[in-house]
Amino acid sequence: MSNQLTVGICAYNEGKNIGKLLHNILSEQALPSNAEVLLVCSGCTDDTVAIAQKHAALDCRVKVHLESERKGKASAVNHILSKAAGSVILFLSADTLPKRGSLPSLTKKLRSPNVGIVSGNPIPVNSPNSLVGRLTRLLWGFHNHVFRELNDAGLARHATEIFCIRKGIVDKIPSETVNDDAYIAVTAKKKGWLIKYEADAQVSICGPKTFQEYFQQRRRIIFGHYQLRKLTGESPQYLMLFLPLHPIQVLKLTTWLFKKHNLLTLAAFMFTEFLVNAAAMIDFVLGKTHFQWAALPSTKTVVSQA
Repeated sequence: MSNQLTVGICAYNEGKNIGKLLHNILSEQALPSNAEVLLVCSGCTDDTVAIAQKHAALDCRVKVHLESERKGKASAVNHILSKAAGSVILFLSADTLPKRGSLPSLTKKLRSPNVGIVSGNPIPVNSPNSLVGRLTRLLWGFHNHVFRELNDAGLARHATEIFCIRKGIVDKIPSETVNDDAYIAVTAKKKGWLIKYEADAQVSICGPKTFQEYFQQRRRIIFGHYQLRKLTGESPQYLMLFLPLHPIQVLKLTTWLFKKHNLLTLAAFMFTEFLVNAAAMIDFVLGKTHFQWAALPSTKTVVSQA
């Protein structure tokens, strides 16, 4: 397959991190000279656009698309899917920072003929000195362990904060989609593509720093899982919906969770997940939507390497 690459980034008021991210992509990821970076700025009211356009003026690989109003992430993702020149599209969240060499290690794994998506390894930078920080670290540690196990079993059906796909696997996602990465992954899986995990493709992320924002983010994501099953008829890589399909794997993963973590933190995590699931289910039953979600202020900070 061609090695031409499109890096797609969706941004809303990411002025504190977008300059650092673009510098990282252009100077620390061995980005090919024929690659492109498609940055969609949706209804930004800070200096995101100015910073992005400054980088575009200095490097012709950067192309900035402006949406005058915020239309939801699905709109930005669809622009990237429709305009990408590369045979490989690498999606990267604007509030992240990849480790040096993460992008090429991710795309390298896509060369296997039966692999349609490769997902990377998000590492939270949140401090473990607060309960929310510990919950965030537990959540993402479990997330990455699940990916490793399902990757080895050929059962992975999700994508994450950094992932690459073969162009053409998905041409467009529904405008109301909340979990765009999960929708793309489930669609690929339905078409017979394998989804693989690359632990070396690390990307630093900053999770919520307040319990209210943590709850809000989890509620939206779990709502998105229920929505995805309705849209596609398939269960995403979410243990509660995954259980009927693969009970033995879910039991093994849950056992690992109990073996590896402090009981008090684990109890807080499980109780919070129960409440979040209940709230998300109520939202789903009542026909609410989360596709144009409120930004979480505590995550809009400069991301440092984990």
